[in-house]
Amino acid sequence: MVVEKLEEKVLRSVFRRYTAEIEGVEEELNEYYTLSILAIALKDGEAYRGFQDMINEKYWPLFFRKIMLSTSLFFILLPPYMLVSHFLLKNTVPNAFSIIIFIAFTFFTIRLGYEIIKENVNSWRNTKNKRE
Repeated sequence: MVVEKLEEKVLRSVFRRYTAEIEGVEEELNEYYTLSILAIALKDGEAYRGFQDMINEKYWPLFFRKIMLSTSLFFILLPPYMLVSHFLLKNTVPNAFSIIIFIAFTFFTIRLGYEIIKENVNSWRNTKNKRE
């Protein structure tokens, strides 16, 4: 959790332009998603397929860019924390380094799944709000 919070602060402060660009692409994707839902409501299959193609062109590069940066930063910030924990807990917890890496990988996997689900729910909410 400490590493995640540190990662978030580093991303926001050091990579401002990058995060602003990602947020812009996410807004654009939400707009395309809304338009594709409207195309379904209007029974315009060609427009729907066009918007889905536009979404696919933007979404996957965005997804992998986000994963690449957050993964790299997370695992760059993690080793110093793991080493400090290993030396502080070596008399209390046997093999603390392995336990911490297991917890870190588990946490990272759960966080990644949560982010994907959160993005889908937010897209659905934005579409619902725009229709009203």
